[in-house]
Amino acid sequence: MNAHLYFRISEDKTGEELGVTRQRDDCLTLVRQRGWTIAREHPENDTSAAGRKARPRFEALLTAVERGEVGAIVAWSLDRLTRNRRDSLRLIEACEPRRVVIALVRGSDLDLSTPAGRLSADILAGVARHEIEQKSDRQRSAAQQAAGSGKPPLGPVPFGFLPDRTTHHPKQAAAIRAAYGSLLAGASLASIARTWNESGLTSGRKRTGVIDHGEPSKWRAETVRTLLLKARNAGLRSYHGEVIGKATWAPIVPEETWQAAVALLTDPRRRQAAPTGGHLLSGLARCGVCGAPVNAGTRRPEYFAYRCRAAGHVARRGDQVDDYVRAVVVGRLSQPDAIELLRADTRPDAGKLRTRNLTLRSRLDSLATDFAEGELTASQLRTATERIRAQIAEVELQLADAGRVDVLGDLAGAPDVAARWDGLGLDRQRAVIDVLMAITLHPPGQGARTFDPATVKIEWRTT
Repeated sequence: MNAHLYFRISEDKTGEELGVTRQRDDCLTLVRQRGWTIAREHPENDTSAAGRKARPRFEALLTAVERGEVGAIVAWSLDRLTRNRRDSLRLIEACEPRRVVIALVRGSDLDLSTPAGRLSADILAGVARHEIEQKSDRQRSAAQQAAGSGKPPLGPVPFGFLPDRTTHHPKQAAAIRAAYGSLLAGASLASIARTWNESGLTSGRKRTGVIDHGEPSKWRAETVRTLLLKARNAGLRSYHGEVIGKATWAPIVPEETWQAAVALLTDPRRRQAAPTGGHLLSGLARCGVCGAPVNAGTRRPEYFAYRCRAAGHVARRGDQVDDYVRAVVVGRLSQPDAIELLRADTRPDAGKLRTRNLTLRSRLDSLATDFAEGELTASQLRTATERIRAQIAEVELQLADAGRVDVLGDLAGAPDVAARWDGLGLDRQRAVIDVLMAITLHPPGQGARTFDPATVKIEWRTT
């Protein structure tokens, strides 16, 4: 009889395929005892049978059965072969008309050509499903308990941490701190991703597509955004996307910094922002005739022009306007009183806000306990919960405000403001301009051939 061997383990924690090797040895022993011929082996290491995850070797086994190439299927146990109703039904439908026998190391033979064999297979598969559901319940309960105590979750080692999941990775944690600072100072997610890729930082994930399969994944704006939204960076433990308390590891950044980044990254207006076109004043400067934003476009090969987005009222040489605005910004931030622009006397006390936030979350937990003990009705619980959640939202908004980094922080008072300005990325430069001034571009006048600074109106937002 031609026998096909199938062996699988759901998770290979050591990467050495030891579980599959043990199953194979036991299956080979059974085949020798029966005097069968081994036609093919189907090993699947580190592959779960739960859900809809593809199992290529299981599919190959079914194909061989349908072609009439299989007399017996040998497996260590039925739950190694199938653990969901869909695959159990497919296996039975394939094996029944071809009188294929399923021989199990840990179990009796199943002749699926007989009613008794099919009943036994169905019962054994049902028992296996029950076991996996119980295992899932235990895992969920353990994960929730670990989250409540602030312990790190299982899974891949998160970026920014060493394998113990609590100690900061020196280089990665420093990159995360710098990314929050850059983001809140006006840098784009794309520029942060570019910086990380150029410095050789990887996310630890592998590419799964056809191109560069197995190579380390490069950072993209969206993956940087996902990382910076993680509460773990602020030393907070979350469960199913909700912060439930302090974590057992030290924060990479203060909570107020994280809250500020969350407020910025989840602002709907950020998603709707028009593209900048790669120029300093695109979308920032306004037309002096109608007030519409200006866009940058090519006018001549040697330079670009800023044009009124609405009706083309204004067309100005972009390089001349940019040079003038740069000179004004550098001049202002080089003044002795520029440091006054950084004053933040009205910012809230972050320490008090963090304490208040923890107190409110503790009160939420107490409400749930009171309801479970019958001291609150469902209506009272709902009303109190809504009130406290509103207070938490207000506190988190204030934390976000306390954590906003001043866009001018590394410019005002710098020894060489011009050099510092030229070293900033375009997105940072645009953020500085947006904080400092409102710019209006007026038509230069009929026949004008020289740049007139008076046609670039600058209104200071701060003094």
